[in-house]
Amino acid sequence: MCGQELLKRRAVHSVADMPLHRFDARTFAHQLPPLPSGLIDPFLGVDAFDMPHHFFLPHPHGGMSAVTLMLDDSPGGVINRDSQGDHSTIAPGDLHWTQAGSGIVHEETPSNPGQSARGLQIFVNMARARKQDPAAVFKTDRAAMPVWQGEGARLKVAAGSYVGPNITLSAPISADARWATPVNLWAIELDAHAHLDLTVPDAHNAFAIVTHGTLSVGDDAAQAPQTVLMSPALVGAPSSSVVSLQAGEGGAQLVWFSGAPLREPVVPHGPFVGNTRDDIVAYINAFQSGAMGELPASFTR
Repeated sequence: MCGQELLKRRAVHSVADMPLHRFDARTFAHQLPPLPSGLIDPFLGVDAFDMPHHFFLPHPHGGMSAVTLMLDDSPGGVINRDSQGDHSTIAPGDLHWTQAGSGIVHEETPSNPGQSARGLQIFVNMARARKQDPAAVFKTDRAAMPVWQGEGARLKVAAGSYVGPNITLSAPISADARWATPVNLWAIELDAHAHLDLTVPDAHNAFAIVTHGTLSVGDDAAQAPQTVLMSPALVGAPSSSVVSLQAGEGGAQLVWFSGAPLREPVVPHGPFVGNTRDDIVAYINAFQSGAMGELPASFTR
């Protein structure tokens, strides 16, 4: 009997639709709806975006991380520019983690305007003790991400670690001491009717976003673009549970999220996330004074 068979099953809390939000006639995202923070903390939100042309002008962030995970099957990539001097292409399957800390200004545009760039924009909170860290950028190419392959299943570790039967895989970002909010991001592909058991720490909040096909998680069914939310994390729990995934007739693709909740007050204001209103005022003042740096726009609209 393997270790997973001895673990209890993690319950599904709910399956949530991701409403469509159009930024303009061609640029849109399916957005994670407002949810109790106790279900997704330390994550703040997720947009499953489709960006075929220049839209998002330079904008600031502070007190949180703005993370771009391009889907493996995205037709095109994204170019990131920021006030720290980064200018890089996020190709299909790549991860780009902008940890804003005390503040940064960035711009993201499709690498080939007219060609769709599809991915997830993930917003991750930072603990109060780290919110004033200097801004940092972490980049991981798809080829550098460790992959686990099983029967009809493939799991790519974009961030954090994956612990499976007789194997532990860690993404390159996990080795950087500057990374303020360690979480797990796994891109998973399942063939038609394929089954996969995941081991998830009970101290982590966890959820999955289905990006293609249909998926059963235990007795609950979901399809793209829907989110499967697991039962809330247990404070200080040292144990783990199993989550059983089963793809439907056409297979499934999903991104799995898990992380230890920060359990701190969250005061959001547009691109800034603080613990108090005073924090927000400080971020606004820092941006307006130029303390977050300057970034001229690469386009007009």
